[in-house]
Amino acid sequence: MSEVYKRELVFIVAGIVAAVMMVTYFFDIPVLNGVAQQFQVWALIIQLMAIGLGAINLVRLNYRHIQRKSEGIWVFSAWFMVLFSIMLLLGLVGLATGSEHAIYSWIFTHVYTSLSSTLYAITGFYIFSAAYRAFRARNIDAAILLIGGVFVMLTNAPVGAVIWKGFPIIGGWFNIAGQVPAMRTFTITGALGLLAYGFRTLLGKERGFYGEAGQ
Repeated sequence: MSEVYKRELVFIVAGIVAAVMMVTYFFDIPVLNGVAQQFQVWALIIQLMAIGLGAINLVRLNYRHIQRKSEGIWVFSAWFMVLFSIMLLLGLVGLATGSEHAIYSWIFTHVYTSLSSTLYAITGFYIFSAAYRAFRARNIDAAILLIGGVFVMLTNAPVGAVIWKGFPIIGGWFNIAGQVPAMRTFTITGALGLLAYGFRTLLGKERGFYGEAGQ
């Protein structure tokens, strides 16, 4: 089979799957409902296979760093390999016994969850830095943004209502009359863009979806 036929086959399969899923979403057709459920099962299997391939790729990449002793990287790669092996073995033991291993639960609760919370907290500093750069009143528009942001922050902070009872009222007005319409505008625009991207993909115009350069 030539490369042209292979690419066209991908277009056809994607179009058929998308058409079946859209039809079953709007219409109740028993035959197509069963086909759609089977497609969902296949999609779940493909997703799990993709996760497995991603894990294999991570292992290969970190093993390469350890083998070459890449400066400033191979130590973290070694830690990754150790922790990955421990969690994988504990997960397989839990899968074989039918119950989650106690050490696996402890590591997930007291190590992974704590690190995730710490990483999320660190992003607060980047948000603060970005807000500082965005809220500098260099012109009228930036000044309005700064004033609105101050009112909203004092509305969300408990100290705002203590300073002045009008902060929650004005800040709530900014949220309702300013933020909600803007977010709905972004949502509608994103939905229209998604529809356009989907139709371009079904028609074979969006080649990036298939790993090719856009045309």
